[in-house]
Amino acid sequence: MKARYLMFFSYIGTPFRSSEKIWLKETKNYADPESVQGIIEIALQKLRSLNYPKLTLSSRTDGGVHALNASAHVDLEKYGQNIYHTSHVTYTLNKYFFKTGTSIFVRQCIRVPDHFNARYNALGRTYLYRLAVLKKGVVLPEDSTIASYIPIEEWKKCHFLRLPDFDIEKFKEGAQHFVGYHDFSSFKKFDKLKQYKHNRREIKSITIRPGKPVVTSYSSTQDSVFDYWDIEIRGRAFVHNQIRRMIGALNSVAIGKLPPEEIKVMLQVPSKHSWHTFIQAGPPDGLYLCNVEYNPKDLVYKEETHGEERDRDSDSDSECE
Repeated sequence: MKARYLMFFSYIGTPFRSSEKIWLKETKNYADPESVQGIIEIALQKLRSLNYPKLTLSSRTDGGVHALNASAHVDLEKYGQNIYHTSHVTYTLNKYFFKTGTSIFVRQCIRVPDHFNARYNALGRTYLYRLAVLKKGVVLPEDSTIASYIPIEEWKKCHFLRLPDFDIEKFKEGAQHFVGYHDFSSFKKFDKLKQYKHNRREIKSITIRPGKPVVTSYSSTQDSVFDYWDIEIRGRAFVHNQIRRMIGALNSVAIGKLPPEEIKVMLQVPSKHSWHTFIQAGPPDGLYLCNVEYNPKDLVYKEETHGEERDRDSDSDSECE
C-alpha cells in the first residue's frame, strides 16, 4: 500500500552543492549524495519501499544555505495493506544520518493526503539572514585580518563584514521598500533559459533586530568586536538569489554607496540592467530557511478504512498544528 508523508527537517548546508539534485535527462532516480534531496533519498532507501522514494522539496536553496525547519513530501509503498509508521521513518533516517555523519536531522514525519504537495501547498516561507558588522570605533591592526576575530563556532554560519561607516538605520530604511508586491527581476540571478518567467513576488514583512553570536561559554567571555543583526524576511515564495541580492543591496545602502530610494527604483524598473555591478550579493553562509507554513487542515489525513493507521497518524498531525 502506498502512502504520502510530509517531513520537517533541519540541515547545515555547508557540505552540500545545493538542496536540489541536478536534473538529468535520462533519469531522476539516481544517487546524489552532494545534495540534500539526494542524500535523503539514499537514506529513504533503507526502508526498502517497493517504489523509488522520490523526494519533493518545498523550497530550493543554494549550496551553503542552512535550514532550521525545511519540509518535503515523499510517497512510500509497502507490501500488502500495511504502511510505514511515521516514527519508523523518522528513526530510520536519523539513524542513517547519525552513522554517516550527515548534517541533517528529521524533526517530524506525518502522513498527509495523497494529493498534498509540500511545495504548492506552502502558504509562506520565513528566511533569516545573519550579519555581523565590525563595531564603530573598533580599529583593527593593519597587519591583521577579520578572520582573527571571528568565533570559530560561527564558521560558515554568519556573514561577517568589515565595512566602514555601516549605518543600520539606513539599512532599515532601504529594507522597507521591499515590503509589498513587486517585480524582483532586478534581484534575480539572470538565467537565460528562464528570462521570460515572471518574477513578481510579495514580501509580507522584513524585521531587523539585534542578534547574538552562537558561541561556547569560553568564547562568550571574550570581548566581541562585532555587532550582530538578524534580518527576518517573510513571503510566500522567492526568485533565485533574491534574498542574498537584497542583503547585498542593503549593505551598499548602509555604507552610503547606494541611496535608500534606489531600492525603490530597482523595483520600479525591473531588469538585469537595473542591478549595480558594484553590489556584492550576500554569501550563502548567513542564510537560513526558518520555516514553511501550511494550513493545518491540509495536513490532516482522513481515510475511513485503515482506521488504526488514521488514528495513529492523526496524533502526529496535531503535533504539527
